[in-house]
Amino acid sequence: MTPGFQQDTVLTRTGDGLNDTLCESLVFLRRDGSLVRAPEGGTTDGLSVPRCVQNIIPASGGGSWMCGVLHDSCYRNQMQRWDGDAQDWLAANYTREQSDDLFLEAMELQGVPWFKRKTIYRAVRLFGWSAYLTPQH
Repeated sequence: MTPGFQQDTVLTRTGDGLNDTLCESLVFLRRDGSLVRAPEGGTTDGLSVPRCVQNIIPASGGGSWMCGVLHDSCYRNQMQRWDGDAQDWLAANYTREQSDDLFLEAMELQGVPWFKRKTIYRAVRLFGWSAYLTPQH
């Protein structure tokens, strides 16, 4: 398997008009060989991009959208990791820094251009703390 997302798309449905629910798992193979997933039933709001820059960085669609789904799963403590010994998916329980680093890795492997991914990553590092601390659905 090649590092990166293991599918081209992920099926979602709108739940409350603000969040989408994953209708299938979104699986990602990390460079270090570990396998993680945003599980079916998890929720996402895509990329949380201020309106003033959405013409440069769209809040949905594009190469960075699935990266945002993965990141939301981490921040909402829904992310799972494959445990080969247990042969099962277990809670990943990523810290904020681990979540943001996974987001950056996903954007790079997804082909998000350097300037765009570094801008998104820096914004997440500066302003993401409140989303990480906020309990989600």
